[in-house]
Amino acid sequence: MQRISDPCFSGRRGSVRCALLLLALIVLIFAAMCIGAGVDPCAYPYPSYLLQAQAWLRGEAQLDQNYEYLELAVYNGNYYVSFPPVPSIPMVLYALLFGDNVPDGLFQKLYVAIAALVILSELLRTGRMKNTDCVFWALLICLAGAMLPVALVGGVWYEAQILAFLFSVSAIVAMRRRHPTLSCLCYALSVGCRPFTACLGPVLLMLYLEDARRMHLRPRRWLKRLLPGLVLGLGVAACYGAYNYARFGNIFEFGHNYLPEFIRSEQGQFSLSYIADNWRTLFFGAPFHLTEGGLIFEQFGFSMFLSCPILLCNLVWLCKDLCLRRMNRTKWTILAMGALNVVLLLAHRTLGGLQFGLRYALELVPLSLVWLLISPDRRALTRWESALLGLGLAFNLLGGIAVHV
Repeated sequence: MQRISDPCFSGRRGSVRCALLLLALIVLIFAAMCIGAGVDPCAYPYPSYLLQAQAWLRGEAQLDQNYEYLELAVYNGNYYVSFPPVPSIPMVLYALLFGDNVPDGLFQKLYVAIAALVILSELLRTGRMKNTDCVFWALLICLAGAMLPVALVGGVWYEAQILAFLFSVSAIVAMRRRHPTLSCLCYALSVGCRPFTACLGPVLLMLYLEDARRMHLRPRRWLKRLLPGLVLGLGVAACYGAYNYARFGNIFEFGHNYLPEFIRSEQGQFSLSYIADNWRTLFFGAPFHLTEGGLIFEQFGFSMFLSCPILLCNLVWLCKDLCLRRMNRTKWTILAMGALNVVLLLAHRTLGGLQFGLRYALELVPLSLVWLLISPDRRALTRWESALLGLGLAFNLLGGIAVHV
């Protein structure tokens, strides 16, 4: 299919201009948000991963003391970071370079920019839409949702979400470019940031199998090409298990079950009993609630469709593809894994706090990206998509500012 080009944005130089335009827009949006909220763009007020990296540099797994303002696991009288370990790995380097003054808020914004560039490069490669449309798709997928307010302030909860998103989209692009080993590595690292991103795995496998079918590869051949990635991914998973066992005596326990709030809870971290309350918030939750002092933004999660309108776009795409009978194996897999992810979120005790929007919904956005990439009819932003995602960008920008003012 011949590439649809625009003046000044065609060819190799045009791709560079697209990347520069995307970066300029991201910088402007983050600058406006930081100035409006009065937030230092480098701020890192919740440094759990830094503390864990510093513990590693001391040759220890536990922290040196309790930090009451952080979510720490308490086990056998010791305090541990209660989150998967991957975000602490680059923090080791940052700790060596910056000491206690790691500008993690800036790094989080850099991770978002890298994710947007990865998405842009794949959209440009498909050649199905104008280059400027590719720029705005990449921008809106990343920032017209919960990612924007999450990236405003550096912190343990936010960094895990952002890095999981970056590794997820990198895994998708690597698989589409026939680099299954790199894809498996990125996928394993994403799970080491947010375990629910494991739901992306079957989608990546389906992308690989569909490509192998188009290439007419025999089972022995496609398995041989995939095997190194599987071994590498399992090796990374084994490292997670060993680290979990060293801290908590359980290869599957990374610390969340030993948070005081879950220890006190009769139902624990996961229970079907939580679904009755969570579904209202996840699907229909309002972004504010009324108090005696007026309207207060809801910082414990609201509708994922308001928070991440790309998911509403995907819902429309799903209905359209069902009506036109354009569903294929990959889309059915996306639908199944998205539903599984939603069920896991519903069964979790909380939908996250200290947020504007619903940051857990970010784990569903890479699935929407795959849907966009594998849909041959997707050529340009339609008017309704532009309006919806533009409103999502403005909503999250203003809301993210409002909760910090």
